[in-house]
Amino acid sequence: MTFIRLLLVVPIFSGYLFWLYYLIQNVPVIENQCSIEFAIPKTLTEIIALNSCLKQYLNSNYLYILVLFSSVYIFKQTFCIPGSIILNVMAGSLFGSSIGFLLVCTLSSIGVSACYLLSKLCAIETVIMNYLPSQLTSSKTTLENLVEKNRDQLWYLLLVLRVIPVTPNWLLNLIAPIVKIPLFTFTYTTFFGLMPYNYICCQSGQTLSSINSLEEIFTLKTTMQLMSIAVALVIIKIASRFCKIKT
Repeated sequence: MTFIRLLLVVPIFSGYLFWLYYLIQNVPVIENQCSIEFAIPKTLTEIIALNSCLKQYLNSNYLYILVLFSSVYIFKQTFCIPGSIILNVMAGSLFGSSIGFLLVCTLSSIGVSACYLLSKLCAIETVIMNYLPSQLTSSKTTLENLVEKNRDQLWYLLLVLRVIPVTPNWLLNLIAPIVKIPLFTFTYTTFFGLMPYNYICCQSGQTLSSINSLEEIFTLKTTMQLMSIAVALVIIKIASRFCKIKT
């Protein structure tokens, strides 16, 4: 039965992939048209080139770029595909730091919720635990114990896990259903918990052309970046006066 449920991933993944292919194949026609490749950029040069290409479409085809970007972002989050830093930086460059920031926070929440539901529907978390027990059992047990001991303040625990990830985010997304984390709590804590990370990336998108490597994103010292981290830490500090995580 578990295997049959797991097979549901194939048509869901294929259907979403077809939707992305359809969007890219039906790109609007513009002057000096550039080519949008059906692939995730891997180097900074490729990121800058794709970003410049998308900007050519943005003014006259804003809705198309918004739908395309949102679809790719949710696809990546739903199927635990690495590369959120790339899309976050591009969001800041394409849509501006403010709109881009709110957009990626919203898309992150939608994406992890879709991952949660996919894991629950297709029993992915059970398969992972059966086939990769030595690598993941320890993390699952740790998370399960934390959730059980802090059930009455679960929102605070999840917020801290997003700001300071004790377990990998992709693993948290997949096994959240099995440790009985409510979907609504899981969604809104993702929105707020990833804010510092998303903000730094979106701010860096404003100076994408001057970045020499993706590692520089977390060494650029601007006042706003420091403020975003400080605010997050202050919120956690204030919350910790009322809530104490039990380990």
